[in-house]
Amino acid sequence: MGQAFSCVLRPPPASLVLEPSHTPPLLKLPAELLLCITAQLSSSPESVIAFSLACKRLFRFLETDVASLRGHQCRGSLLVLLEKDLGRDFFYCSTCCRLHRFSQSWNPTTVENPRYNIARHGPYYLAERQLFNPNPGSAKYQLSYVHARLVMNRHLYGASKGLSLDSLAQPCSVRSWVSEPLWLQSPSARIIEDELFLRVTHTIQGTSASVRDGIEGGRYCICMHVATGPVLPVLRGWDALNRIPELEEPEGEKRCLEPGRSLFGSCRDVPGSCTVCLTDYTTTVERAKVRERGQSSSNLVSVLDLTDGAVIDGWRVTVTAYHGLGRCRDIKDWRWVTLVGGKDSGPRDGTATRSTARIGRDMALYPPGVVMEKWRAQDHA
Repeated sequence: MGQAFSCVLRPPPASLVLEPSHTPPLLKLPAELLLCITAQLSSSPESVIAFSLACKRLFRFLETDVASLRGHQCRGSLLVLLEKDLGRDFFYCSTCCRLHRFSQSWNPTTVENPRYNIARHGPYYLAERQLFNPNPGSAKYQLSYVHARLVMNRHLYGASKGLSLDSLAQPCSVRSWVSEPLWLQSPSARIIEDELFLRVTHTIQGTSASVRDGIEGGRYCICMHVATGPVLPVLRGWDALNRIPELEEPEGEKRCLEPGRSLFGSCRDVPGSCTVCLTDYTTTVERAKVRERGQSSSNLVSVLDLTDGAVIDGWRVTVTAYHGLGRCRDIKDWRWVTLVGGKDSGPRDGTATRSTARIGRDMALYPPGVVMEKWRAQDHA
């Protein structure tokens, strides 16, 4: 019998002696202190679970506490906490309550737009409210809620997380109609007081006739509620659609005073505001030496195949739009919902409720020009 157990009791050879595993600093704390930390986190179940995930040994130590929270409705809050640590590769999806991978190459003009990756990520990407695209079918710049959230993640969680502000600054050309001059979109983004702002400069130029035709085609908008031309709301499916008055064709006395120039009236930096979403804009109409931008006759569908004509004495129309997107932490935030054309919006301040909140922009709380003023104030900061 003694011989049978001698091999068990005998010390192992020196070559088989294992070095003691490294003890995580957290586990060097007294057990009483770990339990005290857990008690302090008890009001936030997701924090207790996140604390237990610091290492395997701590998870085993808190396994009983974690097991009691499995039925708690804290999955979303837990994933938001994990997004802070895993934000280099993942973002939180509130609709399907999961963390999804993303690529650093993503931007509003990439082919791999997250909205279209339905097979991989499910119904979340079918939500129309998560896409800012005032010109569906022709615009290459399509800003999804995912892009906006990822940009804010970098601001909130650090340079290694999310996407950069520059990822939103992707210029592109957009047609207002197949055979008309192209609008050039030049976007840029800023974060002001922990809120995301987007500025897009819309420019169309050419002969007076071609620019007028491009505007009157009625297919171009600067937000989901403000159009450059006379678009019929029934054709776009929107409840509110207003036209920029400075882009209307002059009539009466003003038209007679400008022979040969009657298709436009000159103006510079005339302000305007959307009454539904947080969008302010300025409009400039001027005569200028311009090159008319168009598409080759062999490729009327793509906005990538562009041609520049000869320099002419023509017209240039510039609309600079300023959009307030909010903190981009909640896809149901009224700032985002109204920007993308949704009808449901949340409270405007801490006292309002969803049932009593006014649908659309409250012009008393957010008067005309407030978005533009915040942007311009940063130029002098």
